[in-house]
Amino acid sequence: MPVHLRLHCVQRISRDFFWPLSRHLELQQSISRLIRDGYVGRNPLTPNYAFRARRDAYDLIMKGNTSGYPVNTPTSAGFALVGISGIGKSSSLLRILQMYPQVILHRKYKGQDMPAPYQIVWLKMDCPHDGSIRGLCLNFLLAVDSLVGTRYYKKNATKNPDELLPLMAQAAAVHCLGVLIIDEIQNLQEAKDDRAAQMLNFFVQLVNTIGLPVVLVGTYKALPALNGEFRNARRNSGQGDATWHHFKKDEEWTWLLQGLWKYQWTDQKVVLDQQFIDVMYDESQGISDIAIKLFMLTQWRALDKEISHITPELIRSVARDRFTLIRPALEALRSGKKKQIQKFADIYDSVSIDDYLDRIEAEQRQAERLEVIRSELGYDVTEQTTNEISAWLVDAGIELAAALQSANEVVKTHLHELDTIDLHKEALKYALQQQSTAVNKLPSKQGKGKSKVMPTEPNDLRLIVTQGKKKKLSAYDSLQTAGYIKDPLEFIG
Repeated sequence: MPVHLRLHCVQRISRDFFWPLSRHLELQQSISRLIRDGYVGRNPLTPNYAFRARRDAYDLIMKGNTSGYPVNTPTSAGFALVGISGIGKSSSLLRILQMYPQVILHRKYKGQDMPAPYQIVWLKMDCPHDGSIRGLCLNFLLAVDSLVGTRYYKKNATKNPDELLPLMAQAAAVHCLGVLIIDEIQNLQEAKDDRAAQMLNFFVQLVNTIGLPVVLVGTYKALPALNGEFRNARRNSGQGDATWHHFKKDEEWTWLLQGLWKYQWTDQKVVLDQQFIDVMYDESQGISDIAIKLFMLTQWRALDKEISHITPELIRSVARDRFTLIRPALEALRSGKKKQIQKFADIYDSVSIDDYLDRIEAEQRQAERLEVIRSELGYDVTEQTTNEISAWLVDAGIELAAALQSANEVVKTHLHELDTIDLHKEALKYALQQQSTAVNKLPSKQGKGKSKVMPTEPNDLRLIVTQGKKKKLSAYDSLQTAGYIKDPLEFIG
């Protein structure tokens, strides 16, 4: 095909590419169970359900009293799907929901006429950008009208939010809504006063009264609200909340790229190798949407510049030129530093990422501390290797004197290959050879029990103090140099 057509072919990736992963299968199973379990106890032909959905509508709408909606067995529940922006939450949900017919027309059921012939299996909508309850309710009524031909919106567009909420609940009950999915729930953070709490409490009422499963979808920015108000509804959820972090560089990431790599429209196709896997991860930080866009942009540049195939260098060049707006967020993720990542609420998970970053910071502090011990206190690798081997030999039953002699001899002989030789094996062989020539040097249990072996770990406090004494430092000064004693003034003020 000519280049100008291949440029359009690349555009297909953003529209059509979807590669099933384990997280998609888990989400599909959760949605499937949620819809089916939510319909248990909601048979529209039963008197109890008909009473709730129709006869009590006047009190429900005029008084705004959703407590008049008793459910015998509220089997449904809600759950939340939160994750980093661009990881594919909304697109994956839409793919899963499209496996089900959105509207089913029921003329009769078991020989009886259906009171409301149109069943809405699922409804997905976005939370209004300002987090307003009125906007959410009107959007819901408008969506129902477009699906089943009702006139809810036209009749009730001028009503206030307190009147619209029960109307929304009634419409969901009458049309046997299977699951309600609210996307972009982080917009609740923009709601004024206590509207966010009021809206989330209403979702809880939908779950607890008419038995409607509710799924809330959003970025990490929504976590404060969800952890507070929506948790009561989620306690009853057998599905468990889903949290989608950015991908790790593991088999899932490689599997995703293998699917993506099939769609190349350059003159020559390249094989996915480890170098491509590394560079794609580094430039996208495991965010699937960015990786897909980067792959497309790289092909466009190759076609435009008449480059025969994509290369790792071309990918980096495109990322450097075209990702200027999102580069700060990617740099923050790449750094692994909590303070930088916290600036971007959409990519920051205050719960799980905190644990991850705390672990990284602890490892960094430990590495810095070990470096101080080695540089300031004179940690001798040869000496400590000898101590470690001699301690191992003593534990194996070798007398202390023989263990020290064997360890010294082996370390001295293999001084320039400490990382490539099994020193323990060589030292044990040497010690056994020495014992075989002298009967009086057989292992002694008494010697083993009384032997004193120096610690070998560089962060061992005893070793730090010992090394400090060689530098004529007190125990206090040695531990302070190693970072184990803090300056009390830094905790004052």
